[in-house]
Amino acid sequence: MNFNELDWNKLWQEACRRKSWKKKGKKEWDNRAAGFAKRNSDSDYAGKFLRLMKPKPHWRVLDIGCGPGTLALPLAGQVQSVTAIDFSTAMLDELKKRAAQQKITNITAIQASWTDDWRALSIPLHEAVISSRSLSVFDLKSALEKMNDWASEKICIADRVGSGPFDPDLFAAVGRPFAPGPDFIFTVNLLYQMGIYPRIDYIELEQTKRFSTREEALDSCRWMFDELSPSEEERLGDYVDERLVLDETGAWRLCRRTPVKWAFLSWEK
Repeated sequence: MNFNELDWNKLWQEACRRKSWKKKGKKEWDNRAAGFAKRNSDSDYAGKFLRLMKPKPHWRVLDIGCGPGTLALPLAGQVQSVTAIDFSTAMLDELKKRAAQQKITNITAIQASWTDDWRALSIPLHEAVISSRSLSVFDLKSALEKMNDWASEKICIADRVGSGPFDPDLFAAVGRPFAPGPDFIFTVNLLYQMGIYPRIDYIELEQTKRFSTREEALDSCRWMFDELSPSEEERLGDYVDERLVLDETGAWRLCRRTPVKWAFLSWEK
């Protein structure tokens, strides 16, 4: 079979159907907003993303799936403006609260999803468009075309590598099969068929995370599952307790064996 005969969008969709985790809906993300914001504030992810992105002062940046402002907040001080869109109301509320606390005034927050009509929402073209860990879409080709259409200079994507933020050892400990679903290689091949040849870099995060309490550590693991039975909840607790260490600062540290890795894909128009 010729490479160009492969329908990478269809292959992506088939792989999405086989994954062992369920895409989070608006309600789930609303419930996670505050905790997600706190955990990301302690991560070096944003700094690594922005160093690879190389923002320019004249850029207006469209941040798709902005969450609580993980990138929008630090990015705002390096560019002309940021349009931050997310389908979660609570995430946008968290972003606005943090922007006010930091006296940041050049971020515009808009509630929108990948499939909304951005023109009807008056979202203009931007010099740069980014999607940071937010490509959990069913129609990947349409999402990539949309990013490309809304950018005049540069597009940047952080896409999952392998298991990404999911912990295969945790799934095994809980007793559930683990199929991570499609990762960045589908995106790269689809872009290639679209005539786009992205630069590929990688962001690897620390394998140890810090938490204020044991319950906070449990929550950081619990989000990977839709619902847990009482016996699964007990096994999750055992997994966490085996790896949780109280350090000299009074913080709890949880170490996982598999590092979290993201592919940073970028291209210029």
